[in-house]
Amino acid sequence: MFSYLGGKKFQAKWISGYFPKHDTYVEPFGGAFWVYFVGNINANNNVYNDYNRYLTNVFHCAKNHRSEFIKQLKSYKPQLRNLFEKFHNELVPLTYDLELGDVETASKYMYIETQTFSGLTIEKAKFVDLKGIYKSKYEQFIDKLENPKYTNKIDNITNIENLSYADCIKKYDSKYTFFYCDPPYFNMEDYYTKEFGHDEHLKLSETLKSIKGKFALSYYDFPLLSKWFPKSKYNWQEKAFNRQNSSKKVGTAKGKEILILNY
Repeated sequence: MFSYLGGKKFQAKWISGYFPKHDTYVEPFGGAFWVYFVGNINANNNVYNDYNRYLTNVFHCAKNHRSEFIKQLKSYKPQLRNLFEKFHNELVPLTYDLELGDVETASKYMYIETQTFSGLTIEKAKFVDLKGIYKSKYEQFIDKLENPKYTNKIDNITNIENLSYADCIKKYDSKYTFFYCDPPYFNMEDYYTKEFGHDEHLKLSETLKSIKGKFALSYYDFPLLSKWFPKSKYNWQEKAFNRQNSSKKVGTAKGKEILILNY
């Protein structure tokens, strides 16, 4: 839906190509929800969850207060450094105590998130001046909120949650549920929410092994991964993509995306 650290915009079709039929689709690490928007997701129930309450608020406003949200977004002229820094000073440090449906905060958050270097969290955001050469991602985000291709998908989100990944999995687990999990990159947890520390990778693996439903788990490889999910027991799929949000720019460093399936 918008640029975000670890977003799967360019991998989404490849990833979703391995998804089985399911009644309920859940992303415990929702982020920008790219796999849902770009992938071939056709479930009766679609659940967005993220522990970052500011992200959850953005999707809540996009679904439940869209007209007001768009109006508020359009009231801010894009590509103004002073406005970017003003909103950054107002929101950072993030308190995470906002009420869902706070359109003003959602708009300020997206003003920062869509006009910084791709991959930076809002706390570390630095203004990017496009100098009028390109259309800003802020304007592109507003366009998506008015585009049926995206609004139809937004309307089909049945539940928007602000839970820990563990509580989300526990709440929605059933034999009819499919979980797509895209946790923070191993050894890069500090770039994401404070909720997911280094030890959470092991806890996540143990949680997924105990569920009734099916899951697909995204990772870059690291030594413990094959120990937690041995290839003799789990279906591993791999494909090389460009790093740094999978840019299509020629010559960028490749990273091997791993998808681990329990089916």
